[in-house]
Order: sequence, then structure tokens, then C-alpha cells
Amino acid sequence: GGYEPSMKFLCSAFYLLPAVILGCGLQPKNLPTHRIVAKNAAELAPVEDLRFGVLGNTRNAIPMLDGGKGNTTSDAAGGQVFGDLMWQNQQGALDFVVLMGDMVRASRDSEWQAFDHQWRDLLDGSTLPEMEGKRLPVVPVAGDRDSVLDERLRGFGATFPGHGADIGFNRVASWMLFDQTIGGSKWRFIVLDSNKDGLGSRWKEQLFWLPKAARGNYDHLLVFMHDARISLSSDVDMNPDGVPQELIEIIEQHAGLMKLRAVFSGSAHSSEIYLPEGRLGTAYVGAGGGGARASTLSRWGDGAPAGMEHMQLEPRFDLALQAVISQREDLEESVLDEARAEGEWEGFIGRYNSKYFPLFGYWMVDIQGDKLGLSFRLLNETGALKEVYAIDHAPKVGWHQQ
Repeated sequence: GGYEPSMKFLCSAFYLLPAVILGCGLQPKNLPTHRIVAKNAAELAPVEDLRFGVLGNTRNAIPMLDGGKGNTTSDAAGGQVFGDLMWQNQQGALDFVVLMGDMVRASRDSEWQAFDHQWRDLLDGSTLPEMEGKRLPVVPVAGDRDSVLDERLRGFGATFPGHGADIGFNRVASWMLFDQTIGGSKWRFIVLDSNKDGLGSRWKEQLFWLPKAARGNYDHLLVFMHDARISLSSDVDMNPDGVPQELIEIIEQHAGLMKLRAVFSGSAHSSEIYLPEGRLGTAYVGAGGGGARASTLSRWGDGAPAGMEHMQLEPRFDLALQAVISQREDLEESVLDEARAEGEWEGFIGRYNSKYFPLFGYWMVDIQGDKLGLSFRLLNETGALKEVYAIDHAPKVGWHQQ
């Protein structure tokens, strides 16, 4: 009927964008595969500590889309971030990587093959690496671009075989959980798909599954989903259509008091962290600075779209970025004023303009028993990444800096 012609039209319209000839065609059986950390509901072998990297938007740039107002594109940033992850892995500092969505520009053979070429030296998979060394499993999180022209996520499912809850009929589920005891404490990891429109009827299946996934005998919980409940980035809507908030509220209702430690997202092309409930509450971490595009990040703003009041960056994260800016001798005074909300910018929202201060980078997560550590590695103007911020969580103490 009308489905196939409409898909052909979408394909033609999308891929005739100037300089974005990606190819139209998806043969899942031909795609390279990548080893995931765990299958749904698995309980992994206990470990004493666990360390992993979190980043999103690792796809290649899309001309005419990524260069919008408030955005900056970089041909080198994605490779520099990847290089630092490789270095961390060579030091034995990584157990796996979490990719927060938008791994491809659209779900087609050529794009998933490009993803494999980009990641084969770090992620364990069916193709041989070009460099020697240990390769890692991955926790994939579905983003909206990963389902473009492929609403059934066949490309995502073929690239990460075994991922997702079992929903039968050879369909791909993009949500799952796994548990791991770390230093005597049991941690649960829940991966969700926040693309409500793209999921169609599968959205209700995820909602049916989620309360049971949130319940259980575990001590601490981490949640990963592409769309951000909280973001002050210029290129996304905070809490789009209320979907992230709906998912988190279901989890909080069934998980038990004070178990949800952090929620990671990757839709905004920036890096950010918020503690809207204070030091004893949940951290909301934006990990979308892993690729070719960066967006301008405000330092504070209206939290009403997320069901909250006035919103601001976690103050110590904000101070860390201010400290980095103050060391930059190449920035004009007007740029510094914009970031500090001083001078001609006084009274206006302070912001980190991506044209001068793109927040490319990724988050490192370190778990030791009951303790959770988050650190951010920022890509600087020299092309190197450096840890500029770290925060820890411990029971009864909450979030604090050493």
C-alpha cells in the first residue's frame, strides 16, 4: 500500500541534501556486529570496581542541519574524543563504553558500516581491528537518528545482536536492564528508548515493562536514555513532550526511595550536569558532546518544561568551566563577558558560546561499592582532552567533591 512509496520518497528527499549522499538500502544480515555488555535481565559476574565512558552524538556531521544558529561543527572533534577513549583503554581504565544514541546519520548499510569503521579498534565485534589491543563491549542507547528510515530499528538490532527485552515476533526492543554486583553493592542499569513517536505501538510495551524493571532487589540504579529531561543546550527542547519526565517518574514510583543515582542523556550536543534536588538527589548528566557538532550551553534557565523551578548547571561544574575559560588567552573580552554574564551581557543569560568554547568531550563513570564517581574530560583548543571536573556520590553524604 502506501508505506513503500512513502519510504522511497523519504529516502530520495533525505539523501539528496547537498553533500549528504548516504545511500538508501538496508540489509541487516550484512551488517558488522558488535558485542554488547549484557543481554536483558542478565546478572553479570561480581567485580570489585567498574569504570566506563559515556558519550553520544558520535555520528558524522550532516551539512545544512548541524550548522544552525548556536551550533559549531568540527571535522576533528569526534576523532580526538575517540583517540582519548583509546588511550584510556590502553591504560586499562575502561570496562565498556555507553553510546548515548545518534551513532549514525540514518539507518542504512553505508552508515552502520561507517560506524563499524569508526569504532572497530575500540569496540569488540565481527570485523578485525586495525590496531592491536583489548577491545570492549558496548551498551548502545537508541537515538532518533538511529531509526531514521528504519522505524523498526532493524539496523540497530543487527549491529547490536541480543540487545533489548524479548518482545517476540523477531522485533527489536530498544530497552533493557542488567545487574552487576560491584564491591558488594548491587547496581542496576536500565536502558530506555525515549523516541515515543518512532516506537509507535512499542512505546506501550516499554511502559508495560518499565515498572517491573524498576522494582527488584538492588541497591543503586543508573538510567540511560537519549532525550534529556533537563538541558540548557541551545539545540534541543528540554523534556520533549514530557516523555523523559514520564519515564523517570515511573521509575521513581517503583524503584524505591533514593535508589536512582544518575540519569544520562545524549540528545543535546553539549556536556552538562544538574542536581535539581540537591546533593542527596539524582544527577542529570548530558553526554552529547562526543561528535562533530557542539551547541551553545546556557548557565541557567527556566526549568518549568521539566516540571521543575529555576534551573542552573551544577555550580561546581559551572565553576570548572569558568576556570578553563579564564586560562584562555585567545578569547576576546566580549566572549568572556558572554560566559560570565558581565559587561554588555550583564543582566542577560550567561552562556558558553559553542563558537568559542565548544563542550566536546565525554564522561567517565567510576563505581566502587556504594560509591559513584563522575568526571568530565573536555576537549581543549590544543586538540587534547583533560579532566576538568569530578564529583562523587556516597550514601548519607550525597554528591560532593573530594
